[in-house]
Amino acid sequence: MPECTNCGSPVEESDNFCSNCGEPQNEQARNKLDRMIDKQAEKRASSGSTGMDDREELIARVSYALGFLFVVAGVSVLPNPGGVPVLLGGILLFPPVRLLSARAFGSPLKVEANAAIAAILALIGAAVYVLL
Repeated sequence: MPECTNCGSPVEESDNFCSNCGEPQNEQARNKLDRMIDKQAEKRASSGSTGMDDREELIARVSYALGFLFVVAGVSVLPNPGGVPVLLGGILLFPPVRLLSARAFGSPLKVEANAAIAAILALIGAAVYVLL
């Protein structure tokens, strides 16, 4: 049985790519991979961006910044129970967490809905902090 030219794993004679590392195992597969890479590079170069438009990128950056602020605020008052909702609101603001909501709801929550939930959690946390 032949071995991968990159990692040495066993590959079938008919395999175009190594199932372990993905290395092309013949010239035809190598050319196909090169064409795909060139096509993606041209596509990104012509769009002049990383796949996100300016609005999406700004929202993602602001979401991370506010999320970190909420998390730091929640952790700093954590001995008080009011820190828990603020911490959860901060975690909710992170873009990957918003995308994970698609598993529960079928599609990610809208940014505005995410921000509203985080703000409500922060208000609840502030109220609990003040009252206790």
